[in-house]
Amino acid sequence: MNDVEIIYLEKPKFKSPVLIEGLPGIGLVGKIAAEHMIEELKAKKFAELYSYYLPPQVNIQKDNTVKLVNMEFYYWIDSSKHKELIILIGDFQAITPDSQYLITDYILDLAQECNVKRIYTLGGLGTGTITKNPRVFGATTSKELVEEMRKYGVVFRGSGSIFGASGLLLGMGMLRGFEGVCLMGETHGQIIDAKSAEALLRVLTKILDIEIDMTEISKKAKETEKQLNAMSKMIEEQIKTMERQEKYLSETPTYIR
Repeated sequence: MNDVEIIYLEKPKFKSPVLIEGLPGIGLVGKIAAEHMIEELKAKKFAELYSYYLPPQVNIQKDNTVKLVNMEFYYWIDSSKHKELIILIGDFQAITPDSQYLITDYILDLAQECNVKRIYTLGGLGTGTITKNPRVFGATTSKELVEEMRKYGVVFRGSGSIFGASGLLLGMGMLRGFEGVCLMGETHGQIIDAKSAEALLRVLTKILDIEIDMTEISKKAKETEKQLNAMSKMIEEQIKTMERQEKYLSETPTYIR
């Protein structure tokens, strides 16, 4: 096997598809959203990426067989509405900075071969706070795209960094002439956040002008909400305990010798 190798299972005929990246990241927000799209659209796998720069392991599947960790490309075409999507998911991202650049180059090579013009990368924006209504933050490769995304309720912060594939696909893609948008669901950062993924997906489907059944991801979002509520109560109890301790210490006489 080469350092990075893409194996095609078939070669669909594309006109100008949109590439959507949903590799693992903060809160697994992008991964959950992308996998839900694949499931509901019944997208079909057409290529697999293997690399020495992914973690050295296999995953045991439900049927007890093993699968070498990889990245996978799926496609969905609706000819009647002139919609074409390529969705990238995977078990892991590359494990070193150098390999992040290398694998991103291979992904962009595939995108060029398929005549992709625009890339959407999906991820989470960790805030360390708990929110009941996650917002969707964004970053783009042009000012025109900023204004376009604002129409869909995407929030722009004006500063920050995007690490890993979600950032490099935009940055390196710009050098090749791709348009790019990163959409980030607001998340605490310490839990698997399906609620944020649902919010992200609702914005993305509006942008793409496609319909996807949200029933299953909404169920997962409710489980996330339960976890967030439990976390919120725990934090409140910790704050109350600290306040009681501070009050006790302030009221307790002290002696200086």
